[in-house]
Amino acid sequence: MWVWFFKLGSPKWFYELSGKWLPWLVAAMVIFMTIGLVWGLLFLPPDYQQGFTSRILIVHVAVAGTSLAFFPLMFVAGTITLVWRMKLADMVAKNAAILGAWFSFITLATGSLWGSVMWGTWWEWTDSRLVSMLFQLFLLLGVISLRSALEDSDAAAKACALLSIVGCINVVIIKYSVEWWNTLHQVSSPVTTDTSSPNGPEFWIATLIMIVAVYLFLTVSLILSTRNEILERERKAQWVKDLVLKAK
Repeated sequence: MWVWFFKLGSPKWFYELSGKWLPWLVAAMVIFMTIGLVWGLLFLPPDYQQGFTSRILIVHVAVAGTSLAFFPLMFVAGTITLVWRMKLADMVAKNAAILGAWFSFITLATGSLWGSVMWGTWWEWTDSRLVSMLFQLFLLLGVISLRSALEDSDAAAKACALLSIVGCINVVIIKYSVEWWNTLHQVSSPVTTDTSSPNGPEFWIATLIMIVAVYLFLTVSLILSTRNEILERERKAQWVKDLVLKAK
């Protein structure tokens, strides 16, 4: 196990292995994303209260749930960087922050679009989930800015790992905010196959397919950005030079 763990930390080994994974991951992503979007946005029956507005939630729920994974991922990657000095883990943490910011922004945008119809407002500052999600976006932008501002890579990795701890605490707040405080945002609906439920199997099956699609999109995007980071940082290594010559 430990041999595999340290082997995975090798940028060269990861680059070669991920190149074999990518075609399969991209194919799975396209299949799930196509099914999820077509089913959720075009064929999902209207909700008895929300009408066709409920279709926005297919994307919103999937992206919002996935956005909560970034700070835990960054914390784990940052810890591995500080403890075992693995360059690959730091590359993952760096690119996860950028992707996490985009996911958080899309979560806020799709949520505001849905809220403009159902709540009659694009934004509500008294809503704990909206504000805590906005705080997550600002934290991620702070991590990106901090890493860009610090020239010392070790200091940047340590500072970003510490910020990730704050981000993980905020993830818990986002998750349970609707249960801890009585605000505008409703509590999470239970997943059920009961056809008499307001959110029946059609909604949840489409949502689960979309969640898988978004996680696959996250995986593919993170692998691609990390591979680019590897080529940038290891550009003086002989194996990268050989790879460039082979590509020519």
